[in-house]
Amino acid sequence: MDLPTAWNLDDKSSYLSVDESGLRVNYEGLGERQTETGAIRANHPIPPHCMLFYFEVDIIDEGENKIIGIGFCDKEFNLNRMPGWDDGSGVITEMMALHSEI
Repeated sequence: MDLPTAWNLDDKSSYLSVDESGLRVNYEGLGERQTETGAIRANHPIPPHCMLFYFEVDIIDEGENKIIGIGFCDKEFNLNRMPGWDDGSGVITEMMALHSEI
């Protein structure tokens, strides 16, 4: 069973960059419009039969606008959108998204 262990270098918004380890993500956009949003998927999905899955995210720099979304999404979710904004993410019974303005 493959579990998520890093970010997927090839399954991300064009506004994001990922370091070689796959553990650090940087936002490269200007953040001036909602269309300049970035999301990234893990290197493996959480298996559906996994009843409990734990992960941590450290926010090193919240950015100028201080808007960060952390959540879950399906494979078809638009990675240029914030988790919880559209169908395919943020549904509490299915996706459990956290969206916060720091």
